[in-house]
Amino acid sequence: MKNKKDGFVGEQSIVLPSSVRNQLQLNALTSDLYITDIGFYPHARFHFRKRSQGSNENILIYVTNGSGEVCIGEEIYFLSKNDYIIIPKNIPHHYSTKEKGAWTIYWVHFDGSKTDQLISSFGKRASLLAHHTMDEDFRISLFKDLIHTLSMGYVKSHLEYVSLSFHRLLASFLYPDQFMHHQNIKDNDVISQNIAFMKNHVGEALSLKELADQAGLSVAHYSKLFTQKTGFSPVDHFIQLKIQYACQLLDISQLYVKEVAHKVGYQDPYYFSRIFKKVMQMSPLEYRKRDKM
Repeated sequence: MKNKKDGFVGEQSIVLPSSVRNQLQLNALTSDLYITDIGFYPHARFHFRKRSQGSNENILIYVTNGSGEVCIGEEIYFLSKNDYIIIPKNIPHHYSTKEKGAWTIYWVHFDGSKTDQLISSFGKRASLLAHHTMDEDFRISLFKDLIHTLSMGYVKSHLEYVSLSFHRLLASFLYPDQFMHHQNIKDNDVISQNIAFMKNHVGEALSLKELADQAGLSVAHYSKLFTQKTGFSPVDHFIQLKIQYACQLLDISQLYVKEVAHKVGYQDPYYFSRIFKKVMQMSPLEYRKRDKM
């Protein structure tokens, strides 16, 4: 049997830098429950992961299609569509899928001061049925919203929104009968549109003036508005988005570091590596070799 740890077509994953995790631990609005990693693996054939010492965080796996097997300690769970499971941190475990009928999953690594109590409420080491909403499964929309928000950068308001929204996602599993639809509200202000522009041009070396021109503002006014809204300068935020995209490329491709650097707008791979290490507290090669979901 082949074992494939990562690299699924169409996958998405976001790994928060340790500096951001430290912010979450110190913030009263996020310290009780916060996300450290999140992602989506579609049709994950031969997905395999074994952690003999367990994970440093708790793990939620939600199966939206196909099936797979999860072993926690001595207990084995077979998960299929609409099942989810929470793997407590520091518990040895492994999980796997086969080629035929391999699962499609949304997954989250999370931690916080109240996670032990939450996991106890869920039923520790338990696989439970995840109920559908009346129309499209809104839980998927919640996952997508969390991934999208984090993909826009690690702004304080984004992190707090994601942490508080994650409470709702967990509540949708724990209290399915009370789980209700709601409409997504999109933020259409000029800075949000500008961040979307950054994401769409993450492979370009755009100057501060070019970013300000796209927003239709003077450099001074643009920089002030951007920093007020996000807590970061436009340039620093653009760098965050570049490094985030670089992380995704390192996760899902076999591109050399210099090729990843070019993809995110850096012609000098050594300069890219220095910027990457400053943001992620590890080199691109160390990031690629880390223990992933």
